[in-house]
Amino acid sequence: MCYNVPLYFERKNIKISDIFYLTRQNPHTIITFSSGESIATTIPIKELMLYLPEEDFLNISKGVVLRKNQIVHISDEGLYTMTDGAVFQGRKRNLSQHKQIRKALGFNAQNYSEVSEDSSLQLFNSCSFLNDMPLAFCIIELVFDAEGHGVDFVFRYCNDEMAVVEGVPVSEMLNHSFYEVFENGDKKWLVTYADVALNGNKHILQDYSAEVLDFLRISAS
Repeated sequence: MCYNVPLYFERKNIKISDIFYLTRQNPHTIITFSSGESIATTIPIKELMLYLPEEDFLNISKGVVLRKNQIVHISDEGLYTMTDGAVFQGRKRNLSQHKQIRKALGFNAQNYSEVSEDSSLQLFNSCSFLNDMPLAFCIIELVFDAEGHGVDFVFRYCNDEMAVVEGVPVSEMLNHSFYEVFENGDKKWLVTYADVALNGNKHILQDYSAEVLDFLRISAS
């Protein structure tokens, strides 16, 4: 079947500059835009890619195409984090390819767990007196995009109660990105965390968490 992609884009008023990423959810291709809106089409990704500039888009797996300048991190496991917090798994067959892509895009060659291994260990040891505290406590490091927006955060310390609340072992959270641990995690609190980190403000958050399926009260400072 022959697809007229330019005509389709014209009819749907789609601008290539607005496309964030493409994902395949059979039998449709989902086109997600920078506005957060999306549209479904039966046009295969490979056909759409023929019309997208190669210098702007990256095919990381059979069913995922990402806009390059919206990628903020690529892990050694091939997880791609976007500026909207979405995380996609790249091809697992050749993980070294993702490291090469990371280098080509100008990202730090180190992953989250390697950024400051010694200082992270020192931090964990200095907070060890909080390990048995009956309240969940963690220290996080925010990750910002090129425009200064908070797009993710890394767990640098978690006490034992954090594992109870989150339902994930501390070892699987420590030095890992939030969106690596919780791939479908909510982004609603990132703005607040960024305000704490950048402006020194304090916040009390009370809301439902889809990750733990319960209401949480979080003190951020």
